[in-house]
Amino acid sequence: MYDGFLNIYKPAGVTSFDAVKMVLREILDGKKPEKKVKIGHAGTLDPLAEGVLVMALGRALKLISRVQEQKKTYVGTFRLGFSSPSEDVETEMTPVPAGTPAPTLAQIEAVLPEFLGEIMQKPPIYSALKVNGRKAYDLARKGKEVELKARPIRIYALEVLNYDFPQLTLKIVCGSGTYVRSLGRDLARRLGTEAVMSALIRTAIGNFRAEDALEIRKRDDPRPLNRPHCTELIRPFFEAVPDLPRITYDSQDVRRLRTGIAVIHPAAKGMNPGDEAVVLNEAGDFLGIVRKTESGTLRSVLNFANEMNGADFPKEK
Repeated sequence: MYDGFLNIYKPAGVTSFDAVKMVLREILDGKKPEKKVKIGHAGTLDPLAEGVLVMALGRALKLISRVQEQKKTYVGTFRLGFSSPSEDVETEMTPVPAGTPAPTLAQIEAVLPEFLGEIMQKPPIYSALKVNGRKAYDLARKGKEVELKARPIRIYALEVLNYDFPQLTLKIVCGSGTYVRSLGRDLARRLGTEAVMSALIRTAIGNFRAEDALEIRKRDDPRPLNRPHCTELIRPFFEAVPDLPRITYDSQDVRRLRTGIAVIHPAAKGMNPGDEAVVLNEAGDFLGIVRKTESGTLRSVLNFANEMNGADFPKEK
């Protein structure tokens, strides 16, 4: 059974769904699986984009939302002076009116602080967000009017890496739900022009970083691969919640956890109601996540204790 996370480097020109199929091919290596391999990914990357795509295998799928909540780091390149329906170079681009001034580097850097912290962002109509049960991009491609409401996002850091008009490259550290295309759009409009995204690299999701990622390639890529099989690189459940404190349960507490009974534990004294912690058994296995209640006990919010099967859980390295 496969359990844990894979840090994959998705190439440009491949959908996130196709990347999942490529990983499955390598896991199975032409063999028929004894059991169905459960796999999913955290944080979709558009075909235009490349970089870190975290995949969850088996029971790690229950933690995939925790990975998606982690900070993401991108390097985005934008072409100023153009707009497009998709806000990138994948659809027809329209130049801004002649005579529209090109912003200076000083002007760009002066407005960057306005985009830090919690801001409102209107997502692009070419997105997978649902409108009356339909994906927005399906409606947009059919020429139907799509209206998406602005929603709050968080930008932690924003830095100009290179600017040579019309090309602008930014480093962006952001929270979940951010559309980098739309960030470039809004920044350009603040400067009195337009922009489309021409390239995007996701360099990190939390502790999953591009330099540590496993590269996957299309079937027609002639370059040889010289690396370990991807299942040798499965990372443990702890990677989904790196900032949570850890609490060890003794055998009696583990029995309570199995039956869903809240546990009174000394570690709870240092926690506030609503705080969470990772639970381990005395062997160091990941048993789940607990949350402190108003009464001071620890109650399970994610429980693997009843699924423990000894050594088939990936160990922390």
